[in-house]
Amino acid sequence: MGDVHRLPDPEVTEREASDWFARMKADDVTADDRARFDAWLAAHPCNVKAYAELEATWKELVRTGPLVRAVYFGQVMNAASARSARAPRWLAGALAATVAAIVLSVSWSFYKQQADTRFQTAIGEQVAVMLPDGSSLNLNTNSQVDVEYSQRSRVIHLERGEAYFNVAHDAHRPFWVHAGNRWVRAVGTAFNVYVRPAGVQVTVSEGTVNVVDATGGKLPPSDAAYAKSAAAVTAGEQADAQGNADVIRALNAAELNRSLAWRNKSLYFHDEPLGNVVNELMRYTRLQIEVVDDSLRQLPVGGTFQTSPEGAEALLKMLEDGFGAQVRRHGADHVYIEAPAE
Repeated sequence: MGDVHRLPDPEVTEREASDWFARMKADDVTADDRARFDAWLAAHPCNVKAYAELEATWKELVRTGPLVRAVYFGQVMNAASARSARAPRWLAGALAATVAAIVLSVSWSFYKQQADTRFQTAIGEQVAVMLPDGSSLNLNTNSQVDVEYSQRSRVIHLERGEAYFNVAHDAHRPFWVHAGNRWVRAVGTAFNVYVRPAGVQVTVSEGTVNVVDATGGKLPPSDAAYAKSAAAVTAGEQADAQGNADVIRALNAAELNRSLAWRNKSLYFHDEPLGNVVNELMRYTRLQIEVVDDSLRQLPVGGTFQTSPEGAEALLKMLEDGFGAQVRRHGADHVYIEAPAE
């Protein structure tokens, strides 16, 4: 009877491949590590195959870019999201260890919590995030969302700022956004939610969403409460939720484009009071701008400005050169705008 050749245990091979992958990607890999790695590869063709599959998956993540890698890292580390991830479970350790170093270099912040995944941006930053179900969100400046996915629901808590959602259709898992004192429910649609000082603003570009009072706090409303108080907002409409009232109005094409222009890193204004323009541009800069004169705050202003500190500086220059306003700087972070000298 000839020799019996036994195939290695696949789980052991995959675990060893993930360990070697993480080790060979480390900064302190030694010549001895490389020699032992080469010996492991030569020990059996299954080792070569397992490592090649892992490396191919990693290269695909590299190709997709840092944002997708960071989101994938969040999915791996999040128990709820990991259940829906397509990558084999044995990839998690090696990929998470390798991706972690890259995530630290991404300009926006990612934090893992026990029950959810958090994404947030600093002042002037914007980020696009792909969610596990194929939905996506664009997060505007100085914003934060907590993502909670389960087998029954998809819940996003917009804790501050502004986000645009493009929702993948899933009739069995409603998509909820909690912002301020409102819940917004969508099945398959695209809409923008902005938590403003005066209340929550919802702008719909595709499909329909329903806006409901957030009387239940952090939990979505019951079916009975939802059916009783939901206000429908359809494509091309905008709802301003202030207190217990929802004011819904239709937008023309230009108004809709202006409401969503931030996604293209621009802000458009047409005869907007200067006070409102200043408040919007200050969201994208650490500069504190104060319009001293009441009459000047009502000055109609139009134009296109970048969603960056340069946008605020462009406004100040326009006011000085075009309107003769006095722009006084106090230190590095404060600016006072006064009426032209008589």
